[in-house]
Formats: sequence, C-alpha cells, structure tokens
Amino acid sequence: MERELLESKIELKRAELVHIASKYGLSSTNTIQYSQELDNLLNEYTPLQFHEHKKVAYN
Repeated sequence: MERELLESKIELKRAELVHIASKYGLSSTNTIQYSQELDNLLNEYTPLQFHEHKKVAYN
C-alpha cells in the first residue's frame, strides 16, 4: 500500500477510535476492535517508515 494512503488510513482510524472510545468506553468490544485495526495499520506502516528512513540515511 502506498505510504501516503496508509498514513491517511491511520489518521482516520485513530480519529474513529477516539470517537468510539469516548462513546462506548475503553474496554468495549467496539473500541478493542478499532484499536486492533489501528494496530494492524501501524504494523503495515512501520516497515515502510523504517525503509524510507534507511533510504534517506544512505543517500
């Protein structure tokens, strides 16, 4: 997935998570599901960020 698109998805999911958590509480199943979805997006993003940083460092 393209880095910019992934960053947008992360920000959207983060905003949704904050909304759901404030509405249903931190331990609700909805909040946990959104949190896990955000974790998955962040897990996709981390290698891209590392790869980009490594590429810049060697140039």
